Amino acid sequence: MRPFDPRRARRSTRAAAVAMSLILLALLGGGTVAGCAGHESQAPGSSPTADSPVGMPSTGGMGDSTMLPTPDQISAAWATRPAYVSHNGHETEEAYAFAVARPDVVGWMPCYCGCAAMDHRSNLECFLKRRDSGASIAFEEHASYCDVCVKTALMAKQMLAQGATLRQMRAAVDDAFGGNGAPGTPTELPPS
Repeated sequence: MRPFDPRRARRSTRAAAVAMSLILLALLGGGTVAGCAGHESQAPGSSPTADSPVGMPSTGGMGDSTMLPTPDQISAAWATRPAYVSHNGHETEEAYAFAVARPDVVGWMPCYCGCAAMDHRSNLECFLKRRDSGASIAFEEHASYCDVCVKTALMAKQMLAQGATLRQMRAAVDDAFGGNGAPGTPTELPPS
């Protein structure tokens, strides 16, 4: 048995973080985590442009909402995800992965499952608890048992991959789920 080597332990930890990032990217269908093809990521605190899917509404539920999580924050959160995320089927896990990696998209989507009564302000809060800048990512259990929440996030993911704008995604979500009888969350409209 080898004696404990702190350098080897750090390398192992880094390798595990990289592996988790790659797994998360595979679940998301490739692409980049902090931006999408054809769009520039914004600096923290900057305002979203009309064409950019990056940036979130001030009421989107992430505190300092223009901050995207870093790959290390995403890996750390994903490595410690609760069982209700990882044991609820592929679509649920895929929707959680997208919400973790792209709060700048999911935060603009309303949810029409009735969770406005839970004080949710967007579809993002069905997956993640509100957080302040620098706070760790905390999962919300609600989406793990709500088909509307999962389908909303996956619709946004699919449309993002097809190059849709935030406004187009929002219109599709409103059309698909807005007439189901439950009130929508009070989610701001994305920039035009």
